[in-house]
Amino acid sequence: MQFGWPLVLAAAVALTVTVPQAHAFPPAGTPTTVNPGLLNALGTDSEAIFAYANAADTSALSLTGFPGNPIFNNAVNADGDTVNLGALTGPQQFGLTNMTTGTSFLANVADAAGDYHAFYTTNFADFSVGALPAATAAAIAATGATTVTFVGWEDLTGAQGSDFDYNDLIFAFTNLTPTAVPEPMTLALIGVGLAALGLVRRRRT
Repeated sequence: MQFGWPLVLAAAVALTVTVPQAHAFPPAGTPTTVNPGLLNALGTDSEAIFAYANAADTSALSLTGFPGNPIFNNAVNADGDTVNLGALTGPQQFGLTNMTTGTSFLANVADAAGDYHAFYTTNFADFSVGALPAATAAAIAATGATTVTFVGWEDLTGAQGSDFDYNDLIFAFTNLTPTAVPEPMTLALIGVGLAALGLVRRRRT
């Protein structure tokens, strides 16, 4: 049996879509223009843990649709503080509002310059701020969770003098995992694959 090139291309596109893309932590001083996407909830209780702060400004963390917003405020919260988010399901959108500058950011939305202000990782060492604070480590251990994602935020835009190190505020979330976002090239391949399949159907009719 012979397969036409459009079917082979479509199969390649399917493989491209199902393989998550891993993104390296951006070098300090370099804003990431890669959309981190949303965090995906696993349907079980999720805990938000205040992991670390290295910010002069006062900022508040929020979760879209969460009745207990703001979750954290670095003017009043400290390493190890924990908030139960409940049994979340599906994609979750977090945001950070810098109350000093009045600027708000959403994890999966770029600012006017095309820069994203959140970065996800499962390795706290990526933030280059030393060891995980003892209070944070204890709070994570107390949850008993095996799935923990750290979210580091950059609380200023480039125009505001950001250093783009993504460690101004860092939060840990249990039972939330990053959702793969298709790369622009992947989206282009999807379009080509769909067009090719349409061409094959037209020739068969």
